[in-house]
Amino acid sequence: MNETEFLDYCKSQITGHMTEEDIITMLTAWGSIKYSQGYTNGLNEKEDIE
Repeated sequence: MNETEFLDYCKSQITGHMTEEDIITMLTAWGSIKYSQGYTNGLNEKEDIE
């Protein structure tokens, strides 16, 4: 899933008018998800090297 697909998914979960705060929250969540994935991948790569 890429960022655009994630935002589309989030938009589909909201009823009513979407605010700028909603978009910021979605992008913050996306950043957190990608950070966690990168951190996990880094740990796995480190284990493979050792």
